[in-house]
Amino acid sequence: MSTAIIAFNTLRQAPRRFCRAFWATIPSRVRRTPLMFRTGRYIYRRFSRNAERVQTHYTHFMRNPPLLAVIGALASECPGDGSIKIASIGCSTGAELYSALYAIKKVRSDLNLIAYGADISSAVVEVAKRGIYRPDIPSAEGSFYAAGRPEVASPDMPSLMEILEPLPDGSLRVRDQLRQGITWLTADATDGKLPDLIGRQDFLLANNFMGPMEDPLAERCLRNMTKLVAPGGYLIVDGIDLDIKTKVLKASGFRPVLASQDEIWAWEASKNGWPWLRWAREPLNRSEPDWTFRYCVIFRRGDQ
Repeated sequence: MSTAIIAFNTLRQAPRRFCRAFWATIPSRVRRTPLMFRTGRYIYRRFSRNAERVQTHYTHFMRNPPLLAVIGALASECPGDGSIKIASIGCSTGAELYSALYAIKKVRSDLNLIAYGADISSAVVEVAKRGIYRPDIPSAEGSFYAAGRPEVASPDMPSLMEILEPLPDGSLRVRDQLRQGITWLTADATDGKLPDLIGRQDFLLANNFMGPMEDPLAERCLRNMTKLVAPGGYLIVDGIDLDIKTKVLKASGFRPVLASQDEIWAWEASKNGWPWLRWAREPLNRSEPDWTFRYCVIFRRGDQ
């Protein structure tokens, strides 16, 4: 890229950078007033929502502990010696599914977990299947999408030793009790035949891959995800446009599970930066119509 083009792009972005820097100086309590919230919503919809959409394999272990704790608590209600089917769609390199399995086994080691992981990229599916990671190095480098943050960061290693075991070469492997019973698939989340491949699930993880999709495709994909949830089962969906999520799930027979909603919504620092970043998390606003659907991450399907 020429120096002239770089200079032009820098000048074009200068007003936005100035406004973002000014926004950061506004006290949080002021930004949460109705007027400022409407201003932020306008900025997001006018300048951020349709920014470049880039799909990555950003993932890491124990990404949202409050969410995982609720998943474990819900699974603990399963009858003794029962079976649970759980799938992660858009599983990337497997860290989210392994984390969810750990959260469930931690509270109910007696359960029989039947797990599926599916992603459109065969390269990351192979990484997930191996279950071997290197600290501070993204395992998805060179795969279908851009690599994200490393699955394991060195400062996090001590807290992950119940999930991972060190290997002599310095890498880390998911412990055997978590790798057993998983079927890994290369599959498209928008494929209408996906329900035939894996069946209906008690827990369906569909996080952080629909946001970069164009709106019609994201809506079609979410509708496909709802078909994968068994009656009485749970859909965990995050990282998708909130208007699309609200529209689809309100009409789908799913109901929000509000346990630890504030903690789950506020946890991930990587989703800070609203309204200036496309993937940032809109602040939870209980005066917003349909706020329970809009800001919820866990939804339960009716028993029929």
